Amino acid sequence: MERIPESGTLKMFDMARRLERDGKKIYHFEVGQPDFPTPENVVNAGIEALKQGFTRYTPARGIPPLLDAIEGSYKSRGIDFDGSKNVIVTPGAKMALFQGFLGTIDTGDDVLLLAPAWPTYRVLIRMVNAKPVNVYTNGNYTLDEEYLKQKISRTVSALVINSPNNPTGGLLKKADLKLIYDLAEDHDFVVFSDEIYESIVYDGFKQNSMLEIDKTMERTLVINGLSKSHAMTGWRIGYAIGNEETIDNMARIQQNTTSCAASFTQYAGAEAITGDQNDLDLMVWEYQKRRDLITGLFNDIEGLECLNPQGAFYVFPNFTEYGLSSETLAELFLKKVGICASPGRVFGKKYDGFLRFSYATPLEDIKEGIAKLAEFLPTIR
Repeated sequence: MERIPESGTLKMFDMARRLERDGKKIYHFEVGQPDFPTPENVVNAGIEALKQGFTRYTPARGIPPLLDAIEGSYKSRGIDFDGSKNVIVTPGAKMALFQGFLGTIDTGDDVLLLAPAWPTYRVLIRMVNAKPVNVYTNGNYTLDEEYLKQKISRTVSALVINSPNNPTGGLLKKADLKLIYDLAEDHDFVVFSDEIYESIVYDGFKQNSMLEIDKTMERTLVINGLSKSHAMTGWRIGYAIGNEETIDNMARIQQNTTSCAASFTQYAGAEAITGDQNDLDLMVWEYQKRRDLITGLFNDIEGLECLNPQGAFYVFPNFTEYGLSSETLAELFLKKVGICASPGRVFGKKYDGFLRFSYATPLEDIKEGIAKLAEFLPTIR
């Protein structure tokens, strides 16, 4: 239990809730959760599944309609695999990651993390008695090839990448993915590619999948899900795509732990993938408007630098000039201004001068909240 720390983001969320109960206005920028409703066609599919009695156990790997839907969605992008053999559906993407780590990583191994990195990766790696090792990137999640090579050793068994990235919104290019795959082949390690934000990209950017590079999935496990793309965080539908041996191992873990993902949510998930995608397009369009607003507001504040994200729904502004730790800043902003954001240190020690702001929040809250923050910052410079 000593290896499982409290979530930095949820710690801030809990503090914010207590202040809200006392009547304080809070601007929520901390939790990475879409503020849109789940699309109506998806909700209706879940309700219909319940009405038809789909409330029992399913196969551990997932129901055939959802496995087929996942296979078909990738096939339409030119990525070919067998949904019945190369996919497992899990209760959320976190469980897919955890099962993948359990089935792949040995006690004492080193696991590289392209950083800044979502803190849950480190926790899960420690839970399997392995050691997370930060590989810091430049700017907006820009890969430093030589630095990555320096971090590779005989004890490294895996590398975790996340593109679009949480917390920067930066993207890895296809050439970066090819370099990573070549290094994995040369040094015999596995790549965990977290692609949960792949459909939330802006300005005509295209996010490539590691499956386009490693077509046999010999060294790749892709993690994905519907929480972010379809505003389904509470439905808990995640999945992993990998080679047959890895997925078999994960299925054995699932059989003996969660048994399966919830039955009716899997039917809703199949509809989310195969049904009308208009709501998804509208969400991305709205996120882009919010991104443009929040980056502009931050960059108008003297002493702040905020890079423009290419995907996901986060910005990661640099507050280093204010000379305070990210935890101190986060608590100060919350108590004095009602701004709730995530401390940068939880994404890697190098980022203790940064804060993550989620713009999965209404435009008006972005305008009001950042305006109040801009008024407050000169008092602590």
